Amino acid sequence: MLPTDSAAGAVPRSLFTTDGLPERDRFEAWRSLFSAHSLDADPVGFSGSIETTLVGAMALRVMNAAAQGPARSRSQIRRDGQDGFVLHLSQHAYSVETDRGVAEVPAGAVTLNDLSQPYRRSRVPETGSLILALPRASVASVLPDEEALHGLILHGGAGRLLADHIRSLAATSHAIATVDAAHIAQATLHMVAACARPSLATAACATRPLDAARLRTAKRFLRGHLSTPLRIDAMAKALGLSRTQLYRLFEPEGGVARAHMRLRLAAIRSTLDDPLERRSIGAIAEAYGFGSGPLLSRAFRQAYGLSPRDYRATVHRR
Repeated sequence: MLPTDSAAGAVPRSLFTTDGLPERDRFEAWRSLFSAHSLDADPVGFSGSIETTLVGAMALRVMNAAAQGPARSRSQIRRDGQDGFVLHLSQHAYSVETDRGVAEVPAGAVTLNDLSQPYRRSRVPETGSLILALPRASVASVLPDEEALHGLILHGGAGRLLADHIRSLAATSHAIATVDAAHIAQATLHMVAACARPSLATAACATRPLDAARLRTAKRFLRGHLSTPLRIDAMAKALGLSRTQLYRLFEPEGGVARAHMRLRLAAIRSTLDDPLERRSIGAIAEAYGFGSGPLLSRAFRQAYGLSPRDYRATVHRR
């Protein structure tokens, strides 16, 4: 693996890619990299790359590769003695076989596998797949019954929160500072625990990272509904939360309605910043759910100190 460029003080990162190898050698090089697994893949035309970021005790990997199906057999487990847990987030649906039987994993769900127990996954492409490798001791520190986790599929509300957190880690991995790595790894462990085995103890430890993930998801929902009236019941149902949870989540924001209003006004301000935007203030107001120009003008003036019309004129005079 080759080290990749990172910001000063950032955690170590490395990249392995088959691109520079002769085509006949690519699959063997890839297979040797994943010696803990046997790989079901077509060697002809195979290519793959994997970027690894070390965040405290955990390893975060972003994988792009031709279709493959990894497996761990009992003989392989006895032979290599590798331990720990792997969380896998794929954009593709697949099936996974453990001692409990065969389970279907929907696209976007997080699976949790114990490297000390056998499993086999069906062959699918690795398209921006995200993988978290966690030491057993770390997992056991937050989930004493860690042996029961093998083959767990996290989807629904809890799985979406964890998936969102893993994607956020991958998107910002280049900027994670070494001094923050241990704290980020610990917060991630508590989130895994809270999502995998909800309990009062794990939920209490994970409240802050869980709420941060929930709030990001909720704001993304609001941004997708800027032109429609705010419907709390529908929003709570879409996010897998109760009304009480939703209201509590937005307390630091001044409430759901106020957060929705701020996002709408910010989107309108960005629209007014565009010199190519020719719609009238009334048309923009209607597009963002205000119904009329005067309603928008009052809210906009209260937020920014100018009416939308005066703001547009000021911006375009610059």
